[in-house]
Amino acid sequence: MIRKLFLAFSFVCILISCSTAPITGRSQLILLTEYQELNLGSSAFSQVMKESKVSTNKVYLDAVKRVGFRIAPVTNKNYQWEFTVLQSDQINAWCLPGGKIAFYEGILDIMENEAQIAAVMGHEIAHATARHGGERMSLGILAQVGAIAVQIAMKDKDPAVQYAVLQAYIPTVLVGAILPFSRAHEHEADEIGLIYMAKAGYNPEEAVRFWEIMYEKNKGQKRPPAWLSTHPPTQKRIDEIKKLLPEAMEIYNLSEKAELKVLH
Repeated sequence: MIRKLFLAFSFVCILISCSTAPITGRSQLILLTEYQELNLGSSAFSQVMKESKVSTNKVYLDAVKRVGFRIAPVTNKNYQWEFTVLQSDQINAWCLPGGKIAFYEGILDIMENEAQIAAVMGHEIAHATARHGGERMSLGILAQVGAIAVQIAMKDKDPAVQYAVLQAYIPTVLVGAILPFSRAHEHEADEIGLIYMAKAGYNPEEAVRFWEIMYEKNKGQKRPPAWLSTHPPTQKRIDEIKKLLPEAMEIYNLSEKAELKVLH
C-alpha cells in the first residue's frame, strides 16, 4: 500500500514538475511553480534587507550593480533583478530565487577587478535562472515524504526500533542525496555562470584567477571532507573551470567587451 502511494505521488510529481536547466539542458524535478519561487525569494530578500546594513562603499555598490545589470539581460529571464552589497567581512555572496543577489564587502576586498565580480555574479545568477532553490526545496519535500513512509512502515515495531531506523534514515538522505545534489548545483552554476560572464563581455579567465585567490586565502584552513561539503574543494573547482574555458573563451571573443575596471 505504502509503495503504491509513493509511486502515485512520484508520478504526479513528474507530471507537474518538468523543467530544464539553462545552458546545460539538465532535466529537473521541481515541485514549486516559478511564480511561487519568485514570491519566496522576494519575501526572504525583504527580510534580509531589514536585518542587514547596506554597504556605504560607493565603489563596491556601483561595481556590483554595473556588473549585475550587464549580465542579467543575457539570461533572457524577466526577473525583477536586485543587486546589493552588505556590510560584513564575510568572503561570500548569495542569491535568492527571482534574482535577488547580495555580495558582502569581504569578498569584494579580495577581488582585483570587475571581471572577477562577474565570475561570482554569473555563478550566483545561474543559481537563480537554473532554479536551484526550488529544486532544493523540492528535494526536501520528497525527503519528508520518505520519512513519513518510513514511520508508517514501522508503526507496528517497537518504539526503540522506530527511533533507530529514523536516526539512520536522516543522515543517509543527507549524505546520499541532499549534499551531493548541492555539489552538483555548484558545478552547474560554475558552468552556466562562465557562459553568462562571457556573453556579457567579461573575460572568463578571470574566474580562474578569482578562485586561485580564494585558494590562497583558504590555504591552511580546516574544511570538512569533500563528501560532507556542499561546495567542491577549491582546487577541484579551478580544474573543472579550466576544462570549461575553451567554450567560454569562444563566446567571449565574439562578445562586446566590457570595460575592465579595477576595484582597488
